[in-house]
Amino acid sequence: MYRKAILTSVAALALAASLAAKPNFSGTWTLNVSKSDFGMLPGPTSRTDVIEHNDPALKDTVTQETQQGPQNATLNYTTDGKEATNEQGPMTVTSTLSWDGDSLVVNSKTSIQGNDITIKQVWTLSADGKTLTQNAHLAAAALGETDQKLVFEKGSGAAPAPTAAPTAAAPATATASTGAHANYSGTWKLNVDKSDFGPLPPSNSRTDIIDHNDPALKDTVSDDGAQGKQDYVLNITTDGKEATNSPGGLDAKSIANWDGPNLVVETKLSFQGTDVAIKAVWILSADGKTLTQNSHLNAGPIGEADQKFIFEKQ
Repeated sequence: MYRKAILTSVAALALAASLAAKPNFSGTWTLNVSKSDFGMLPGPTSRTDVIEHNDPALKDTVTQETQQGPQNATLNYTTDGKEATNEQGPMTVTSTLSWDGDSLVVNSKTSIQGNDITIKQVWTLSADGKTLTQNAHLAAAALGETDQKLVFEKGSGAAPAPTAAPTAAAPATATASTGAHANYSGTWKLNVDKSDFGPLPPSNSRTDIIDHNDPALKDTVSDDGAQGKQDYVLNITTDGKEATNSPGGLDAKSIANWDGPNLVVETKLSFQGTDVAIKAVWILSADGKTLTQNSHLNAGPIGEADQKFIFEKQ
């Protein structure tokens, strides 16, 4: 009996220690943009979170400046695993929060333009209580996946009063998905070393000069590849109308549409009697200096392949 009592007391102390270990996120938090990593999505230029945490209730008032202007949100959660729903801009976001040791795990689901998106965030408070890190994994079946790391530093005072409609639970994601369209104008040089050509032979060099006056987009290409040097001009429109071009003497038909700030270009052509479909997603970095084109090629019986072209602005 004595041994059982001791074990019971130890278990109770362990449970109490476990409960005490859970951090409290209350405070005013300023995003350190330079220390954060927004993945392939454009991040805010500034952001402040005012968190009121009286476990299990947690309220997060977000104020941020983005490429599309000020965007704000008030998010109400509970940390006991109960589902919370927040109306954020045009989206309805459902979230469940639960503790994993001394970290808070936030699982959210939403839908943007018919695309289901899941977001898993892990909130971690530093030992001195002065740094809040939010590691996020975002997955959209039709668009791909990306990771983000938001680093906040604790300050004092309150965030400015909201001046715009609420936005999404993961503000950088919402900005990327619902914000203004990118403009790709400029001279772009392909970084061959950073690019991935899949099973196809790489280019030795390539330069694209893009003149983009939405919806018109003109891409003048100079490519030195396995077939030698090729120069051609691609004219498309971003409003879903079909455009016909002749790169390298091929008859290519393309349709381009916006998906948030990103341009999706779907092209069909025939090469040596084989029909080829290409879907390319154009992504502009937050600083406007890097253009990434993620492409999926489907050549029917020959097979499929993925490519990733990384261009740097000159």
